[in-house]
Amino acid sequence: MTEDKNVEPLLEDFEVETLFENRVHERLAFTFKVEGEEFKGHFHNDEILWLNPHPKQMIGVSKVDKIESTIHSLMRHYGISKEIEDIKIKPMFEDTVHERQQFTLHVQGEEYRGFLHKGDIQWFHPQPQQKLEDDLVQVMESQIHEKLAQHELNNKDDQA
Repeated sequence: MTEDKNVEPLLEDFEVETLFENRVHERLAFTFKVEGEEFKGHFHNDEILWLNPHPKQMIGVSKVDKIESTIHSLMRHYGISKEIEDIKIKPMFEDTVHERQQFTLHVQGEEYRGFLHKGDIQWFHPQPQQKLEDDLVQVMESQIHEKLAQHELNNKDDQA
């Protein structure tokens, strides 16, 4: 069976997490599947460091360059979070039935605001979905949830 060098390998279930956060050895760990096989690696200083098995062992050398190019592209999307600045959360309508958290943040020079209520984000105008790529909106919403969790944890510590 000959290998088709023109076929793009399809990466499935791509996931990234930070390892050794806030340490000298901080890096991103990623996992994905190609043709049913799972691969793992680390991304550090714009380099891909493969864990076993290396994709060339399982799917062929010719597809590794395409896979690495795709991973670099995806990592740029994960790095996009650096464009998100100044996330601020403050309580609104405290001690009422309508209590919720209001947030503001800046992305690409534009201010976005909204409410976070029962885990749901309700955006004010402008809606980021109208101006930004879906990947960036997902990163924004993820960071809002993280910031809220951190905010609530800090408030519990202050009350203790």
